[in-house]
Amino acid sequence: MKIWKRIILGFIVVVAIMMAVDYHALRDNIQIIRQVDDIELTKRKEVIESYRVAYLVQRIKSNIREILLETKVAERPDEIDLARKEIQEAVPKLKASLEELKSATHLGAEREGSDEEELKRLNAILDLMPNFFQELDGLLALHDAQQEKETYEHFENDLEPLARKIQVVAAELAAAEEAEIQWAIGQLNVRVKTAIRLGIYLSILSILLSIGVGLLISRSISRPLMQLVESAAEIGRGNLETTVELDTKGELQLLAGSFNHMAHELKLKIDSIDSVNKQLLESNKTKDTFFSIIAHDLRNPFNAILGYSYILSEDYDKFDDEERLQFIKEIDHSSRITFELLENLLHWARSQSDKIKIEKESVVLKDIVEESLASHTAAAKAKEIFLIDQVPPGMRLQIDHATFLVILNNVISNALKFTEEGGQVVVSARQEDGRVIISIKDTGVGMSEETVSKLFLIRGNKSTLGTRSENGTGLGLLLVKDFTERNGGHVKVKSALGQGSEFIFTFPG
Repeated sequence: MKIWKRIILGFIVVVAIMMAVDYHALRDNIQIIRQVDDIELTKRKEVIESYRVAYLVQRIKSNIREILLETKVAERPDEIDLARKEIQEAVPKLKASLEELKSATHLGAEREGSDEEELKRLNAILDLMPNFFQELDGLLALHDAQQEKETYEHFENDLEPLARKIQVVAAELAAAEEAEIQWAIGQLNVRVKTAIRLGIYLSILSILLSIGVGLLISRSISRPLMQLVESAAEIGRGNLETTVELDTKGELQLLAGSFNHMAHELKLKIDSIDSVNKQLLESNKTKDTFFSIIAHDLRNPFNAILGYSYILSEDYDKFDDEERLQFIKEIDHSSRITFELLENLLHWARSQSDKIKIEKESVVLKDIVEESLASHTAAAKAKEIFLIDQVPPGMRLQIDHATFLVILNNVISNALKFTEEGGQVVVSARQEDGRVIISIKDTGVGMSEETVSKLFLIRGNKSTLGTRSENGTGLGLLLVKDFTERNGGHVKVKSALGQGSEFIFTFPG
């Protein structure tokens, strides 16, 4: 056979093999791309609706909290109406999202085969939602009946745990769907790499059959395929901005176009999921409750400061030195109260944003107790209260110095606030079973069992005037509990009306 005939025959064989393999590979790749698109579309819908369900449940909870707070403060009834309106708008949206989630999940199960875990999570959400709506209606009915205590208890004991459970299951469902999206991307990468390997084999075969034709064919195939390899690797590393630009036409161009379309759509969908995540995080960090508390409790000391300052500035000469000194003392007293409120607020804000780092160190307990008592000497002297330090010398404790000092200062300040003139505040400590037990006991007015039960709760906790009308935000004891637990300890309170109070802290030795 003549050389040119062999070349032509080789060329025909190479072209025939290439056409057959390319057609088979292209058909399989188009099929897998369509399957991946279908899976990704369904799963994206499930992810978005799962997050939307969790978000709407969170919004309903936040508005219920707003209703409870505004009912307790009784200063802004229009806020209650606004919150109830938002709940009424959120409920049909939540039901619609549930239907969308149900439809997308069942559609995905029909396309890809039954996923028992996915259906189980969906059924769990669908089973919980009727109870959630029922509990919500019951809570609003209690609120309409002006049963404030029952409304709060119903929220804390029934609606809140149920809503939290729904959010957890929805988050688990969304996480499972995101994992399946990543799996689909992996399958597409495998397909592309398989097509690349076939192309390389074709190039080798074409070289063996016809060097000249083989080189030409290999160049026309290997370059675009290598671009697909690099682009697939970039997407695998998370760079969704990657696109494939080919100079060729035909099937490879179609594959590159499908590849680019998939990458673009995938980026848009992941951006949408990230946006929903950010909204949920922002919603969880909202602390509207404390704005009302702070505004309410800062008003009195500021009124005193502004009132006495105005009197002195306008009628200074009308008062003798003793009266002016009394005014200045009142301004000083109110300023100190304001500083204490703002300091507690700062500590609380830093705590909630996780900006406080607990760095434990071995400290001499008596030294830090003396430091705290020294800062309260003036306040104790003003009320003729005895500060008694019964902490044994040399006793050490593994603790974060800054947060532990906040704990001591708040409890001692509270003890002074609620102790009558001539009383005493005793700080003592002992070691027991490898633990350090610290007691701060006063001879003050004491508390009822109901007050003690709500002492460390955000809801139901409110400031009480001291024996000399000292004010506070109610945040101090919340900080005490938070910082105690962050240091690995726990706190309990013993108190009775007219018999004083005792705060008992237990820390690891």
